[in-house]
Amino acid sequence: MNSMTGYGRAKVEMPGQLISLELSSVNKKNLEIVVSSPREWQSFEQHALQFLRGCFDRGRIRVSIHLEPSPNFQHELIFDETFLGSDLKSLSSFMEKRGLEFVPSAEIILQLTSLRKKDSGIPPYEEAFPFLDKALISCCEQMKIMRADEGRKLCSDLNDRTQQLRKLIHEMNQQSHGMANEWKNRLLERLKKAGLDLDEQDDRVLKEIALFAEKCDISEELTRLSSHLNQIEETFSSTSSTGRKTEFLLQEVGRELNTICSKSARTTCTKLALDARVEVEKMREQVMNVE
Repeated sequence: MNSMTGYGRAKVEMPGQLISLELSSVNKKNLEIVVSSPREWQSFEQHALQFLRGCFDRGRIRVSIHLEPSPNFQHELIFDETFLGSDLKSLSSFMEKRGLEFVPSAEIILQLTSLRKKDSGIPPYEEAFPFLDKALISCCEQMKIMRADEGRKLCSDLNDRTQQLRKLIHEMNQQSHGMANEWKNRLLERLKKAGLDLDEQDDRVLKEIALFAEKCDISEELTRLSSHLNQIEETFSSTSSTGRKTEFLLQEVGRELNTICSKSARTTCTKLALDARVEVEKMREQVMNVE
């Protein structure tokens, strides 16, 4: 069992640049992947999507790529003398026509060079790909470890709550014994107090007792509950994605408990079913974090 919450970060250095890649994931019913990268490296998005889809089944995963100059790389400033000379000549002519003195300075030369520079400084995608891929793999492994660690904690908590549900179901089963006979005795007592001299073998009395016995019988619901819990425990031990299946099984457990609450004629049994519903809601909240 894995959680859907995780994080990973890696830095790789390529000539002149330091690439920082981050992975973060949060809860999501399905798998959603968002990639944020420099425009020149947008081709990496398809590779990242394909790679991450093979690693994860659920969650909203965000991939963030940042680029900064490498501290170990000495950048060289390259001047294009042809363009720089033309720009200085044009600027000088512009100033002379207005009767202003023009004295080129280092600051002006740097500004003209920056305006002429078309290259963004970001390495081509083909050169950067091996470094991006290495960072992605490293982040993915980190996030897998984090999601697995949290998943083990979730699994332990869910197993404990499953055992608590089993105890409550067992008590419900014990409390439901003799419910029809108890109601039969109360019915006959009320008939006597009302002055109605009806024999307990009277067809009308027997029919009423039979209808009530069928209405308040929760044995089928208890059997299905035990079956659902068995399936839940089997799901917990699965190595594949378990979140969706567990959500469905807990939904079915909740339905059975609702039926028991409406059918039970004993307050003690109804209270046990309500307590079980509380445990189920806590489990459903936890399963929202499960991949």
